[in-house]
Amino acid sequence: MDSIYINIFIKMAAAFIILIIYIHLSGKGSLAPISALDQVGNIVLGAIIGGPLYNPSITVYLLVSAAGAWAGLLLLVRYVTFKRSEAKNLVDGRPIRLIEDGKILSENFASAKISIRDFIMLLHQRGYTNLNDIENVWYEYNGQLTVVKKGEQEMAIALIENSNINTENLESLNFTEQWLKSEIAKQHSKLDDIFLAEWHENKLWIYSYQKEKES
Repeated sequence: MDSIYINIFIKMAAAFIILIIYIHLSGKGSLAPISALDQVGNIVLGAIIGGPLYNPSITVYLLVSAAGAWAGLLLLVRYVTFKRSEAKNLVDGRPIRLIEDGKILSENFASAKISIRDFIMLLHQRGYTNLNDIENVWYEYNGQLTVVKKGEQEMAIALIENSNINTENLESLNFTEQWLKSEIAKQHSKLDDIFLAEWHENKLWIYSYQKEKES
């Protein structure tokens, strides 16, 4: 009987260490998941760790191997999606516009896989009671709505993320990469030095990497 408790204690200690390492490496985002993949990934990781604790047939080595492999895969996906916007779009999807300039884009509801009833419910939960007051709505990849009311300031649009040009957003503004590069040159900057660049109020706002990248 004592060996069973010792086995459980060792597994719990190993699982605790794995969780601490995972949280440390993945950051606070692992505690407050933003995307669907983060949420599902954390649930699966919890199941991998919790399930074997009281199963004596599963060894500590197997527990550590399975949990470590899954946590490593999640960390790898996080790293790739952070570095490459294309990978982020592939894994998490893109925001889908449901209302544009006050007009409902009914064809986009099927792409977003959201019913009009659920859409209205989400709006009501956000405190919006009348569609006539709304200018633009995006259905984000985490299942939430981004809403801009009529008369409110338009949202900034990201054109560069981690030195990568967001061609989709660029095309939505009818801009070209040549135009973007010329605007970057006007501000005496380089694409490789740009962490984020946004188009807002008819101006390109550039935010460069901190000096650590230069060293």
